[in-house]
Amino acid sequence: LLDVDPRGVRRSHSVAAVDVDFRAELAARGASGPVDESTIEVVAYDAAGRPRPYDSGRAPDERILVPWHLDRFYPLERVTLSFVVPDERATRFAVYFDTAERARPPRYPGIVGDGDLFTQGWGRREIAANASDTFVDLDGDGDLDLVKGGTEPFLYVYENRGQGRFVDRGRLTSAGEVMTFPHDDANRSWLSVEFADWDGDGDPDMFVSFRAGPYENRVVRYENVTVRGGPLTFAERGPMTTVSGVPLTGRVSFVDWDGDGRLDVLTDADDTVTLHRNVGTSRAVADMALADGVWVEANGTPIRLANPRLDAADIDGDGDLDLFAGTEDGRVYLFRNVGTRGAPVLEGGRLLAFYDYMDAKTGIKVADFDGDGVLDFVVGRFWERSHYGDQPRVFGRLYHNVGTRTAPRFEARDASAGAPYTERFQPADALRQNGVRAVDWDEDGRLDLVAGDSDGFVWLFRNTTDALAPIFAPGVRLLAAGRPLRVYGEESEARAAGYARVDVTDWNEDGRKDLVVADARGWLWLFLNRGTNAAPVLGPGRRLSANGHPIDGTSRGSVLVRDWDGDGRKDVLFAMVGEGPSATYDWPPRNPDRTRDRGFLYYRNFGTNAAPELGAPKWIKAGPDAVEIDLLRPNLGDFVDWDGDGKKDFIACEFELDCRLFRNTSAGTPGKRPRFDSSAEGIVILKPWTGQMISGVDARDWNGDGDVDLLTGQGHGGSGLRFFERDYLEDLMRGTLPGVRIDRAADPVSAP
Repeated sequence: LLDVDPRGVRRSHSVAAVDVDFRAELAARGASGPVDESTIEVVAYDAAGRPRPYDSGRAPDERILVPWHLDRFYPLERVTLSFVVPDERATRFAVYFDTAERARPPRYPGIVGDGDLFTQGWGRREIAANASDTFVDLDGDGDLDLVKGGTEPFLYVYENRGQGRFVDRGRLTSAGEVMTFPHDDANRSWLSVEFADWDGDGDPDMFVSFRAGPYENRVVRYENVTVRGGPLTFAERGPMTTVSGVPLTGRVSFVDWDGDGRLDVLTDADDTVTLHRNVGTSRAVADMALADGVWVEANGTPIRLANPRLDAADIDGDGDLDLFAGTEDGRVYLFRNVGTRGAPVLEGGRLLAFYDYMDAKTGIKVADFDGDGVLDFVVGRFWERSHYGDQPRVFGRLYHNVGTRTAPRFEARDASAGAPYTERFQPADALRQNGVRAVDWDEDGRLDLVAGDSDGFVWLFRNTTDALAPIFAPGVRLLAAGRPLRVYGEESEARAAGYARVDVTDWNEDGRKDLVVADARGWLWLFLNRGTNAAPVLGPGRRLSANGHPIDGTSRGSVLVRDWDGDGRKDVLFAMVGEGPSATYDWPPRNPDRTRDRGFLYYRNFGTNAAPELGAPKWIKAGPDAVEIDLLRPNLGDFVDWDGDGKKDFIACEFELDCRLFRNTSAGTPGKRPRFDSSAEGIVILKPWTGQMISGVDARDWNGDGDVDLLTGQGHGGSGLRFFERDYLEDLMRGTLPGVRIDRAADPVSAP
């Protein structure tokens, strides 16, 4: 039983959280066995002790269930249970749970609203290590678990449960507390992790490479000091350096390269694979002694690879170690050793996997993943980048050895054929640095998600259920003129980086939704709907023009189509980041170097709603002195009545760091542009604890409770689509999150 304190606040779909040890609670009730999460149910009760209905759109026996999710902490049994509080009268809750023997088929618990991810249906999806991650037997059970790094100052553990199935066990802990690594002001660490039993005591020590924070471009040692029977514990031993004091800066791998029985270190220096031999006499992690680096050569030439992720194994059974390398640009290479175990000689690299632009930050692990006695390898990328038509999408691959121990031959396998996988309600994946809009694309009464990705494609995720427990169909790329809709980048070497940002509108007032897409060049494209409103068929794209010129901003555009000045005609809002040239520079100058002009532009419609004619752009200004809104890498954004005063306010975002409210202080006179006199900087209404974990924003009442919620994509830090309930955002700003207490008294409520 849970008692919830609403803190004197009027509530609607608020978010509450409490720490629970389900195994201990089960034991306290005389039961034993592993708790199965599929049995968890959270129910709100009224004052008379009766279950309260919550979601009328669900099956009759599920309508009383409120959404919940768990945050886990490896290897602890304790979890944080977050759940929805329907209103301020809901102060009594019951949490039902049981053992695996009473498990039921997986049932989606619903979306909570604290930034949790929108999900697809239950199913398998490949999981692999990209360059930030590693496989290691962390729990000592003889198989390889997966530890994932990235933007946040945390490491995430996926436990290997056998037969290729990995289970999310949450953030890594030390001495019973979450390990929060050193980070910058935006709480970013950009971690890459590796493990090795350096001191030979039988448990893995940890080595973490940082790309942000006080340890930026350093590799820090964390000795595993776990006491038998005690909690998993690590102790920091400082940055790794050579005996001459030179710091190690790249991702590290540990291997006995010269066959002398001691672990050496492989890394990169100046984008060249480098070996640091172990010259120490002590095995203590704190006393590591590494020689200055020497380049590793192939065909007599230093191996030059950008930020490689390295592994070494005897792949051809000839008794020496061969070198595998994942790279920053994605290619995976094998350098075969034609020398000896003690004196390696590598031949030229052979391309094994991935070759397209932005197959980025690949990781590789060589091991016998399927237990057939021969070595395989698993590769993963920074983001999923399947070609159009590929099904299922490629989230990682096992390269299964179908040859022999001495004559390997590899065959790519997915989750259905042996690749490591998770099985759960999978996040809706729109690649990293995405942006999202909610729209009822097929007119079935349910909001779907349309998302633009960094490769320039636009994804549709169809809602198959409802708003409170939405389950989305797997994403599909939208087509235009029968081909995948795609926009492009400016630079010839980065043309594939289209960074599509979308808005949905009926551009020509024919009763059919159309699509407007901004791209990385700062161009704006219109895709008219040639189908119906319920079954859109997009025609070829054409560039939108204003003031007699095609719109051409200073790179990384984003777009919003709204009636900005209240004259009844749709206008265009456009954001650009100031990192590229324009053919026109068709706006009032802001910098001597016009390529650096950035901000938010307003294009007024001087035509009609059915045939818009856009005029010259003007900067959107704010503050008592009416200065141009100046945010780092600005992106949109929405124009909605946030504060309920009947006037639409402007919501704008800064890079992948925060979203800000600019209150409309005008009189709201039709035909007059809004004013935002109160603040030039705006009010931060959404700021993730770690930067780069959001991207853009779409503001709407997602769950139908009468207030405006926020939907956002993810930046460099993830590839999902997130939901923030308005109550949760207000609670964060006010410091009024509901209080929750576990009540272990006799149960006075009736079972549902």
